[in-house]
Amino acid sequence: MRKYQIVCLNLAIILNLSTTLQALGDVQSGVAPVTNSPQWAKKMQALSSTLVDIIRDISSNQRFNSPKNSDKIKEHAKKLASLAHDLEKNGMKSPDLDPTVKFLSGLFSDEAQHAYQELKRGNRSYARSILKSISGYCVSCHTRTHEGPEFKKLTAEMNSSGANSIEIGEFYAATRQFDLALAEFRKVTSSSALSMSRPFEWERAVEQSLAIAIRFKQEPVLALDIVEQVVSNKNAPFFFRQNADQWKKSLVDWKNEIPRQAITEEGLYSEALRLTAEAHRLQKYPLDRSADVIYLRASAALHHLLQVAPEGRHAGEAFLLAGLCYEVLKPLNLEELHEIYYEACIKKVPHSATAELCYHRYEESIYMGFTGSGGTDIPQDVKEKLGKLENLAHTSPIQPN
Repeated sequence: MRKYQIVCLNLAIILNLSTTLQALGDVQSGVAPVTNSPQWAKKMQALSSTLVDIIRDISSNQRFNSPKNSDKIKEHAKKLASLAHDLEKNGMKSPDLDPTVKFLSGLFSDEAQHAYQELKRGNRSYARSILKSISGYCVSCHTRTHEGPEFKKLTAEMNSSGANSIEIGEFYAATRQFDLALAEFRKVTSSSALSMSRPFEWERAVEQSLAIAIRFKQEPVLALDIVEQVVSNKNAPFFFRQNADQWKKSLVDWKNEIPRQAITEEGLYSEALRLTAEAHRLQKYPLDRSADVIYLRASAALHHLLQVAPEGRHAGEAFLLAGLCYEVLKPLNLEELHEIYYEACIKKVPHSATAELCYHRYEESIYMGFTGSGGTDIPQDVKEKLGKLENLAHTSPIQPN
């Protein structure tokens, strides 16, 4: 218990730094303009085309279950896995310096390979569920900040694919066609009937829409319009409407804020710290989603910071704060991302107070993940990894028993 209290106290100290830091009105040069390297751009175009094939394959029960399409679906999944793996090869450099790109491409590659292997084993329903969620990694990557281009229209093929609006919207978001994505998501979020008959898809459409409006477009008025649809929908789950009431307040506060444009490392760190502390104070309990709007804003500032200074003096704290944000923002199809940030934090600033905080958050998440009705059962290889990370995190070496 005492160790937990110390962790909470140290975390509170870091978050309370925001009261002594002013977000800077920087005019210094910040993140360099994002430019597409030819290799990276070529792979992205190939991934986009393959995603169209994949979504067309899995969106129709008749098409997916037809024996004549089985080999074609497997081939498309194999191609997707191969393209995703290529993104991790040496020499394949993203134009975006944020380490999150590497984290997400690794997760994307693992899931694509997983889906392909399950198809080979004959576990087609399971493989289909993996493939259905895989575009979420692209959406999360492309909506991290307002940096990068928004493509107005790359393909019209999705409209004739048989996919539903949430699948089409996620494809458009995955390929940076955000206006088209929002138009498709609106068909879902504006439907009172869908909020009752398909609540999980309806909630996902709301969450993806807010991610685009808040992190990429950075338009509180647009986000307010999305939230108003939730608040006014009497058929929406009660808890979701309660969260939306607080989202609305947060968005009104943002709209009325004095504009600030932090673009240097110190300014972005200050802004990210301010927003994370605000969200942390607003959140009433670990699973409370009422601070999502502020966590989305904080995560955007952190990603911008990691673009500007991926090796800067605040990189370790940025990983810690990003982990805190993504522990709450798990429904964005990124169940493991917070653990990746905590691990990266430990390796970035080993034997430091920040690394110790990251280790304790990482350890708690691992224990929660392996705890069920039968108790906690952690595999031996995971225990060994925990031991190595704990040693790396502690400010003084752990003495063997």
